Amino acid sequence: MSETSFAQLRDWTEPAHPAVIRLYEDLIQVYRTMRERQKEIDAAFDRVAAQIGFVVTTTLPVRVEVGEEGAVKKSSFDSEALRGTIFEKELSGFLGDLTSRPFTGVPAGTYRFYLIWYDALKLKLSRDWLEPVHVIQGLLGSLVSQPGTTVSAYSLVRPEVREPAHWFDPGVSIAVEDAVVISAIDEVYPELRLSERIAADRLAIRQIRPEVKEPAHYLGALGARGRDVLAEVRALLAKARG
Repeated sequence: MSETSFAQLRDWTEPAHPAVIRLYEDLIQVYRTMRERQKEIDAAFDRVAAQIGFVVTTTLPVRVEVGEEGAVKKSSFDSEALRGTIFEKELSGFLGDLTSRPFTGVPAGTYRFYLIWYDALKLKLSRDWLEPVHVIQGLLGSLVSQPGTTVSAYSLVRPEVREPAHWFDPGVSIAVEDAVVISAIDEVYPELRLSERIAADRLAIRQIRPEVKEPAHYLGALGARGRDVLAEVRALLAKARG
């Protein structure tokens, strides 16, 4: 899936753009390849955590350029902030080794995806709400009322979730390409229940902080209800496969 295909998805409306289906199928193959090497990925994350002393993140953005017959021509982190960090040090060997192992069944193109620290991410996403909504609301109110304090409802309610953060924030719209990525992860890692967790968190935060709204540009012709792109994409993919 080329970079231009990602750009086309941003303006996706019904009828469904064929790029949605193609990207989903391609990303499933990419994530299946990564899951086959999960032990190597987990070991690298473990080394980082051991050196830092705590868990910083459980996913890292990666960009790979795939040639003919799935040959990986180039792989690197898809973030300048990771350059020269301990993550690059510990995972550079893994990323470099990708060029020696083809991505079977993946068409030529440039792909962006996330390296997943499976055990840590599963633990984070398995935490259910432990406090009644009115208790969390009280906590938010007391903290926000402190002079000179600006607090995000999202960062207080679920400070441990950062996979990526904007997926769980109801104030930020989920782009179509993000919805496809989430759906592909759910296909390969169904036990994470990522789509379900995202939907539940976004709804819960709206209930706690009713002033948290979707961005104005996200509402479109559907008015105050807005577009649930994640649900739309999931329904489209289910129909296409069904």
